[in-house]
Amino acid sequence: MGKLGFKKISLQNWLQPDETLKYFKQIRSNGQLDTLTAEDYLRAALTPELLASVPEKIQALFEVARGAIAYGYFFYPLYALAGEQLFRVAEAALKQLCKNLKIPRGRDKTFEKRINWLAEEGIISNEEATRWHNIRQLRNAATHPEEQMISTPMDAVTALANVAEEINSLYYTIGRFAL
Repeated sequence: MGKLGFKKISLQNWLQPDETLKYFKQIRSNGQLDTLTAEDYLRAALTPELLASVPEKIQALFEVARGAIAYGYFFYPLYALAGEQLFRVAEAALKQLCKNLKIPRGRDKTFEKRINWLAEEGIISNEEATRWHNIRQLRNAATHPEEQMISTPMDAVTALANVAEEINSLYYTIGRFAL
């Protein structure tokens, strides 16, 4: 690690695992404490999936975030970029749903207004609206950084799983509505 606080890419190191990852361990089934492997990280990133009912363009955005997580093994700051991408994916998914449901003009101008409209219409519960507002706040924080954010691999994989769950919930719920 250099003075930037993370690996500076060079011709010599760009395909080498990021040294930061050597500090992350897991307990194997035999009780051994081992460093996570590239396959461990990749399996974790490949686990969350979106439902087939989620629009393809949202799935494509989601796969870009998943790819950033997968390649975070080689460049640690990609975990943070993946999280930032996931918040934008979530917003795009909610925006598309509102468009499909013909949200009234004026209610479609901001992420916050879209969430509130879905809750007021009973399309999402108040609990779901709270989770969506949390995603919105994280998206806002990521959009206006004061310095480079750094996330752990587990933060990124957890965000991937949580965003997949929230998007899936939206597009599962949508089945109740004739579009």
